[in-house]
Amino acid sequence: MSTTEVIYARVPTTLKEAADAYASERGKTLTAAVAELLGRGLAGASDERSVTELQASLSRATAEKADLEASLQTARAQVAALGTFAQQASRPVGKCPACKQQITGHDLLVSGACRRCGKTLSGLIAPPQTGSSLDQRELMILVGAVGVLLGIAYLTSK
Repeated sequence: MSTTEVIYARVPTTLKEAADAYASERGKTLTAAVAELLGRGLAGASDERSVTELQASLSRATAEKADLEASLQTARAQVAALGTFAQQASRPVGKCPACKQQITGHDLLVSGACRRCGKTLSGLIAPPQTGSSLDQRELMILVGAVGVLLGIAYLTSK
């Protein structure tokens, strides 16, 4: 059995009545009830810092979750946009001048050649060079490719 000490304290009447009621409800003496309540109160006071730290941690986790959910929504929108682009690029846009087979936007803008015969398709985008030192067809293809890359870069930055 542990040793006990005596604490004399004056308390408000309402606190004394509450302690009496607590002891009575639990079938304890007033001394045992006060000792239990005092112990629980001291434990709660020492745990107060831990509770504050847990609340701060929860707040940080909640903010991180909101950021991740926003990033996920952005990623979903990007995937949808790229999916739409891929779907549009897979549609037929014309016929190969060499083999007369259907070519797609991907054949024309991405690979630049017919997937069946390998014929270069840049002549379909811009007319052949007419004496200028700058190849207009290749420039148009380059500008189109840069536009696609900029669009993808823009989507990934959001």
